[in-house]
Amino acid sequence: MMTNVKHVAVLLADGFEEGEAVVFIDIMRRLDIKVDVLSCMETTVLNSYFETKISADHLLVDKFDCNYDAVMMPGGPQGTDNLSANANVIAFLKRHIEAKKYICALCSSGAKVLAAHHLLQGRTYTTGDKLAEKFDDGEFVKQKVVVDGQFITGRGLGVSFEFAFTVAHYLLADNHSKVDWQANHIYFDHWPLYNK
Repeated sequence: MMTNVKHVAVLLADGFEEGEAVVFIDIMRRLDIKVDVLSCMETTVLNSYFETKISADHLLVDKFDCNYDAVMMPGGPQGTDNLSANANVIAFLKRHIEAKKYICALCSSGAKVLAAHHLLQGRTYTTGDKLAEKFDDGEFVKQKVVVDGQFITGRGLGVSFEFAFTVAHYLLADNHSKVDWQANHIYFDHWPLYNK
C-alpha cells in the first residue's frame, strides 16, 4: 500500500500547449503521483494550442479549496494569457506559495503568470525567449530547468521531460531511485539533468 502519495494540480486554460501538459501528466502518473487536471475555464473540455481535444478532470472552481503538493502550468501563448487573467488562478497560486508548495511553470507561464503577477519575488527562473524582458519580477537564467526554492521552471516544449523528472525528483525526495528507474525505463537519456 502506498503511503504519503504526492498530489499535483495541473492548471489548463484554452490555448495551453498540449505537449507540455501531457508529457508532465504522463510522467507524474507513471511515478504514482496523483494528478488533478484542472480547467480554469467554464467547462472541462478545453481548446489547446494546436487544437488537440483534451478534457480536464475537474474545474478549478470545484477544487479551489484543495491543497496540493505542487501546482504546474504549461505554456501556450493564449493559454498563459488566460491563466494570467484569471483571478482564481492567481489566488490559488498565492495560497500554494504561502504554504511552501512547489510552483512549477513551463515555457511562457513562468514569465506571463508568475513574473507578471510578482509571484517570483526576485527568484531566479527560466522561460521562453525574450519573455522575461517584459516583466521586472524575477531574475531570468538561460537554462533548461531552473530550481530556486519552491519554484521549478522550464524553458519550453523541448525540455518537457527534463522539467517533469526534475519536479518528480523534488516531490519524491525519499525515492530518487524510482525517478531514475522510470527515466531509464522510457529510454530518456538526459537524466539526471546536469545542466540546470
